[in-house]
Amino acid sequence: MLYESDDCSFTPCGWAKIEDRFFPLGYKIVTEDLKSLGLRKNPNIMTFPVGEWVILPETDVSINSDDWGGIWTALNKGSIKTLRDYMLGKYGVGTRAFLTAMYRPVFANSYRIKSAGVMLLEEVF
Repeated sequence: MLYESDDCSFTPCGWAKIEDRFFPLGYKIVTEDLKSLGLRKNPNIMTFPVGEWVILPETDVSINSDDWGGIWTALNKGSIKTLRDYMLGKYGVGTRAFLTAMYRPVFANSYRIKSAGVMLLEEVF
């Protein structure tokens, strides 16, 4: 089932019903201590507690393909292995992967989604 909004459209890997509302699902890869990976020299390292929404202030959300201005989530499972191997090989950093609900997606391409917020739901792999 397609996710569509004024900002973007994509086919998520599934849907989650949280508090009587449906959210599109993707995959979030984080460090072993649940922090963002800091890719593309991103100095804004965030922590993602499992089962809790992490939502950016609207003033920090950018509706475009720029790396800043949102929280990035992988669209498919294939990205998990790629990012895990990259982080371990290049930086020696172990990672964890979670099925993730996305709050207000604002940009989508063929392999990742940028949204205003995420909730880590269930660890995969």
